[in-house]
Amino acid sequence: MSAAVVAPRAGAGTGGPLTGTLLLARTLLRRDRIGLAVWLLAGWAVAAARAGGTYEVLYPTAAARQDRYDQVMTDVPMYLLFQGPAYGTGLDALLVQESFGAATLLAALGAVVLVVRYTRTDEQEGRRELVGATAVGRHAPLAAALAVVGAGGVLMGALTAATMAASGMPAAGSVLFGAVVAGAVGVAAAMAAVAAQVSASPRAAASGAFALFVALHFVRGVSDLGGPGLGWLGWLTPNGWMQRTRPFAGDLWWPLLLVAALAAVLVWAAFTLSDRRDPGSGLLAARPGRARAPRTLSGPVGLAWRLHRSSLAAWTAATAAVCLPAALAGSAAMGQYAVGERMRSWAAAGSVAPSDVLFVYIAFTTVFPISLYAVRAVLRIRSEEADGHAALLLAGPVGRVRWAAGHLAVALAAPVVLLTVVGLCFGAGAADAGALLATVLRLVPAVWVIVGVAAAACGLAGRAAPAVAYGALAVALTVEFGQHLGWPEWLFLALSPFAHVLPFLGTPGAPVLAALAALGLGLCAVGLFGLGRRDLGA
Repeated sequence: MSAAVVAPRAGAGTGGPLTGTLLLARTLLRRDRIGLAVWLLAGWAVAAARAGGTYEVLYPTAAARQDRYDQVMTDVPMYLLFQGPAYGTGLDALLVQESFGAATLLAALGAVVLVVRYTRTDEQEGRRELVGATAVGRHAPLAAALAVVGAGGVLMGALTAATMAASGMPAAGSVLFGAVVAGAVGVAAAMAAVAAQVSASPRAAASGAFALFVALHFVRGVSDLGGPGLGWLGWLTPNGWMQRTRPFAGDLWWPLLLVAALAAVLVWAAFTLSDRRDPGSGLLAARPGRARAPRTLSGPVGLAWRLHRSSLAAWTAATAAVCLPAALAGSAAMGQYAVGERMRSWAAAGSVAPSDVLFVYIAFTTVFPISLYAVRAVLRIRSEEADGHAALLLAGPVGRVRWAAGHLAVALAAPVVLLTVVGLCFGAGAADAGALLATVLRLVPAVWVIVGVAAAACGLAGRAAPAVAYGALAVALTVEFGQHLGWPEWLFLALSPFAHVLPFLGTPGAPVLAALAALGLGLCAVGLFGLGRRDLGA
């Protein structure tokens, strides 16, 4: 009996390290077309949200635009820190000033998640091994990931520029701002590519790369907040380069050359490091454990702490690295802001000193990334189920409730730890460190509500738990952002637990804090109850 022999394609098995890149890129586009579309549309919507004429309604006169400019540059320091300076009083320049931070951060977040997913996550799930058995070069998966994400960034920038130009904004500034958005995608994707080669796990790679981009954004903010004396600091970050292109207020293109050069160097580094690691692991490989397990691993809480301690330590260090420089720069900068009427009114509402308003505002914004970390800690329950680790553990004398309660204990404790670090760091520059720490810790119960939603989703929704948990956090963030767009306050109060602890809406009393804490813990109990009664892995 003879077997048919299929001749191999020309060049199969004889190509270089990039062989098969185009085919893998097409596969990624087909496999993840919905996720890519959501990222592109979300980035485009944020970048061009105000191009439809809403700014003309908000600031119809030259006096109104000048007032907005003064708010950014002299009255409200938070604008400089989070959004950056305004380089002109025109509607177009003010729109870019408000959109820069959110647009670049969202573009970078999607780029980081997708690059790590297409490289290290695929390796961890076994897809890379299957692909590597075919006529595919060693660097083809990384090249395909960068090509798909980079093309997505170019498309996002083109959509942004086209929308702005179609709304009547100058074409040159529109194209430049679109290039800034694309540049954010390029730099973040390159950072993620390097992190994917170095980090021991996909989770650490994605978290580390995005944390670095956010940290550089805040370094740029500290530079702008500190005035001319710290202006040089902004020139050390790609975020500062992109900000200083000044769309619609001078249109400086040359800083984008620095962005492109940095992205090229990082991509070269990623491919170089890829040659030096084994697939499925990073250059910083996980250390081997002890020969004998410590007594702390004898229970589910100790095991959960062991699984989460590295990420919590990293988040604690990153929180301190962001907040402490902001406290030192802010304490010097707030001298000129604290006398303003707006700062004094916010200070009265939040029961803090006027010079501490900046720190309270930044602390409130930190609850969103801290909540994200807490949600990820809760969803470790679901990932342990999906990976089969839970089934092995529960085969011993450990019940589901005790096992899941260990992860919930860490998720509930983490916001307390991280917000305490925030309060202590800002206390270094505050007029009243004790009052500031108390104000920051009042944010904890709101985070517990989000933790409770994630826990309830794990117990009741099963496979849909990540969508429910991240969706709840996205809704809370969206309605908070909607306050800046004029959305009704009742929507914020109804859909976000953070509305009830926002210091500038009044200091929350003990009954409010107790109610939020009870709601969060009650939802955790619901999640444990549901987990104990549904099929494992369902």
